[in-house]
Amino acid sequence: MSIYSDISNRIGWDKDTKVSIPSIDEAKELHNDVMVNKSIEAYESIFRYHRFAPQPDGGDDEIAMRYIHDAFLEGRSFFQ
Repeated sequence: MSIYSDISNRIGWDKDTKVSIPSIDEAKELHNDVMVNKSIEAYESIFRYHRFAPQPDGGDDEIAMRYIHDAFLEGRSFFQ
């Protein structure tokens, strides 16, 4: 099983799970940890935000979620 699949199974698909959108600084840090350090722990956080965070309504939330989305897609190539 790939790291991607393992993380996906671990965090699950519970529709009641909710996470808040991270701050821009936190999203940048996670993005950097995934893209530069290929951190599995950071990718798990990215995956959780990508799957369970609400849709951004613009402003800082939109910027933060762009970092999350980018790291999710790029990180998938490292861990799949």
